[in-house]
Amino acid sequence: MFEGIMKFFKKLMKSAEQESNSKDTAKERLHLVLMQDRANVSADFLELMKQEIIDVIKKYIEVDESAIDVRLTNKTGEDGEKGAPALYANIPILNIRNDMKRANTETEKAKEQVDLKEQETQKNEDSEQNDEIQETIKEEKENEKLDENEELEKNKKQQETNKQEQEDLKKENP
Repeated sequence: MFEGIMKFFKKLMKSAEQESNSKDTAKERLHLVLMQDRANVSADFLELMKQEIIDVIKKYIEVDESAIDVRLTNKTGEDGEKGAPALYANIPILNIRNDMKRANTETEKAKEQVDLKEQETQKNEDSEQNDEIQETIKEEKENEKLDENEELEKNKKQQETNKQEQEDLKKENP
């Protein structure tokens, strides 16, 4: 008899739990419908968006698809009033994909190699510019020396001419 009473209470508790579970589920569904209506988002659109978000995330990390929870919620403002709808996503991460880690590492290495090549190219360009500058300076110095030599020769000729004129004058006026 005692067992019969226990079974009765257990059934009563289960039916109360089921009612509260179905009540909560219905309440949550109604809330979702109201949110979708306020945000002008259909259930199909929300499901499509959820799947696309999951697909993008799955490219980079392994997720527990059975435990994913994506839904619209009402964002509560600072004043305590319910405001605009917000997208809530709880996506349990199982593992970060190693191939993406490797791809990132390879990308970083490639970027480093490009940077090194650019630096080397810049050094070569700088070296070439430096060589050109040095060559220009050398040419200018050579031109200055030529100009100086020409000036010296002019002066020398002028002195010789002056000397000759003085001798001619001396000869005429002894």
